[in-house]
Amino acid sequence: MVRNWKQWSRSVAVKWIVSYAVIMIIPVLISAVVYMQTREIVEYEIRRASNAMLNQVKYVVDNELKQTEKLAAQLSIDPEIKRFLELEGDTEAAHSFQIYQTGQELSMYKALNDFVQGIYIYSNPLNKVLSSETYADAPMFYEVTHRSPGFTYEMWLSAVREPGRKTYRLMPVTDAGRMDETVVFQEALAKKGESRPAGALMMPINRNKILHLLENVDWVNQGRIFIMDEQNRILFQNRQGGSVPAASPGVSDEPDSIVSSLDSDTARWRYISVFPSDIFWEKARQIRNLNLLGLLVCCLIGAGVISYFARKNYGPVRELVHVFSRFKKDREESPTDEYTFIRENVLAALQEREEMNIRQDQQLRVLQGYYLSRLLKGQAEEALSAAEAAKGYRLGWKSEEFAVLLFHLEPGQDGGIALDLAHFIVSNIVMDLIGRRHGIHFADLDGMLAGLINIHPEHASAWKDDVEEALAEALEFIGGRYRLSFTAAGSGRQDGLQGIHQGFLQALEAREYSLLLEESGFIWYEAVKPEETDYYVSMNDEMILINLIKSGEQDKAVQMLDGLMAQVFGQHASIDIIRCAMIDLASTMLKTLPQEARRSAQWEERRPVKRLLACSTRAEFRQVLMEIVTLVCGRVNEKLSLAANPGVGSQVEEYVKANYADDNLSVSMIGAHFGITPQYVSKLFKEHAGQGLHDFISQYRVTQAKGLLDRGSPIEETAAKVGFSSSSAFIRVFKKYEGITPGKYKSIQ
Repeated sequence: MVRNWKQWSRSVAVKWIVSYAVIMIIPVLISAVVYMQTREIVEYEIRRASNAMLNQVKYVVDNELKQTEKLAAQLSIDPEIKRFLELEGDTEAAHSFQIYQTGQELSMYKALNDFVQGIYIYSNPLNKVLSSETYADAPMFYEVTHRSPGFTYEMWLSAVREPGRKTYRLMPVTDAGRMDETVVFQEALAKKGESRPAGALMMPINRNKILHLLENVDWVNQGRIFIMDEQNRILFQNRQGGSVPAASPGVSDEPDSIVSSLDSDTARWRYISVFPSDIFWEKARQIRNLNLLGLLVCCLIGAGVISYFARKNYGPVRELVHVFSRFKKDREESPTDEYTFIRENVLAALQEREEMNIRQDQQLRVLQGYYLSRLLKGQAEEALSAAEAAKGYRLGWKSEEFAVLLFHLEPGQDGGIALDLAHFIVSNIVMDLIGRRHGIHFADLDGMLAGLINIHPEHASAWKDDVEEALAEALEFIGGRYRLSFTAAGSGRQDGLQGIHQGFLQALEAREYSLLLEESGFIWYEAVKPEETDYYVSMNDEMILINLIKSGEQDKAVQMLDGLMAQVFGQHASIDIIRCAMIDLASTMLKTLPQEARRSAQWEERRPVKRLLACSTRAEFRQVLMEIVTLVCGRVNEKLSLAANPGVGSQVEEYVKANYADDNLSVSMIGAHFGITPQYVSKLFKEHAGQGLHDFISQYRVTQAKGLLDRGSPIEETAAKVGFSSSSAFIRVFKKYEGITPGKYKSIQ
């Protein structure tokens, strides 16, 4: 079938079919494009209408939620409620009338807001709940109001004692003898002057009012509306049952549905509407069906016509193909296309056989590399022995003693050899040299070349010498021939397949240590095995370094840093200890950096601490530490020179006059611009101008505003031009300094 298809694809009939199909497809594509554009326009209008309806629901519900939160804020500062929360068990009886008055006040608040089903105040010291209807112990209140098989008293008590503020929770609430899942607004209440919660305010939302609202929205009887929280739980819906809408707008578990979604501006809720598309496509369905039917008829007729003419014109050619295909061995003369077809297929068969052999070898190498990588990572089957693994993957192991080599390749000065090619060169040469006495196989572990040595039993006593001799010869040959150099790290001898992963970890640690100290050549794990040492930077050294930086003596600070680095790297410590020491030095220098400098754009661009965490060599650590000390000393010297400059007040005044129209202009912004603290810049300016910086900014803005008002500029436009965020703030400041409002000033002028 494949050969016939290749023959058919190279025949002249294909060209005829393609030409006929192109002529037919052009009008079909035009019709399809017109239909898709029409559909997109209709869908756009549909979604606009759906979003408008959903915005209506969002507006009403958000307004009610805002009123509820305003009521909660009013209750949280109510004196009666504050006094109720301060009651203890021994003072409760003496304040019974006060508790009764507080309950009556809650009844009044509840009567003024029909969006809440009730108002409850829980007291932690008393473990009682005061509501608009009752005053009872917490267990009794739970039994009457919230008792549910899936919502125990402990769960309810943990919820009301949670220190979080302004939370909407889904709780079972008993209403008129019926238990329903209802959203409860909860806010922690604290005593005066204390941050620890002394109680909680709970207000169940009136579920019936929201459901009545959803049922009265346009089109709601034909679709579904959901109100969901941030955990995708359904809080309210206009109809029970059906599938839950998906999280993304435009997607629904129900087929042929349109989904719209809006986020609440008040709570972490989402409003989702799901409507069947048939509601909107009733008028356009007939036109759509006619378009689809027309496209289908065009395709069927076109396919029939193409098939008819292709068969009719290709008949003679097909007979010739059949004849030459049957007698291709006896007939040497044939049309050019058919002869090419036969020759290419014969050559393809021979080439396919050769490629199959090559592919088998490649697949074997891939399987070997995959198995070796799993062995090195400690992910291989533990029940498999070395002999079984060698037989299954054709590894040729002679013993169950192994060692691991890790290579770090360093390209030459020209850097012209790709990493994959460099791995290929090194692995083949090292395999030939070590393979004289021991077995070795290579694997690529996340871009790192790893070699697994199988130690030969006859040469086990001097296997390290054999490996070092082979690596030295390989390094000399590769460096001279390919201008490549590499660093190799080796593990100790490991027994069995289970020890290969441990050998890999040892080689990895040795490799990382050699890279950190920038050592080249070959290194064994035993030579770098960490000792039980501690790094040590004394407090006296820290104070000396901090004093040098604070005084701006960069050269002495650099000299001391080099000495401390030499002390740390001179110890035979682990890599983690060395990195901790570098971070300690960096943090010591950062203590002297002014706070405003840490938020500067220059600091954000360089990110020296983040770069320090990514360092892997001693040179990289020193480079980043030198950048930090240069930056810190520069900022310190800049601050010292600026503080000694008597013209700072004039510079601040010019800066205010140039930037008074910026509504973000403040003392903090000016201090950050000049690199000094807001308190200090205020002090310098007051010494210069004799008045506070904040008053100067306001007076200068008012002066500029008077000029704009004299030219007839509107008040809101004037407020925006002189740097006020709102017209009310502008009116308040203007009246403070001029004694009259901007409107009165404008009418007088």
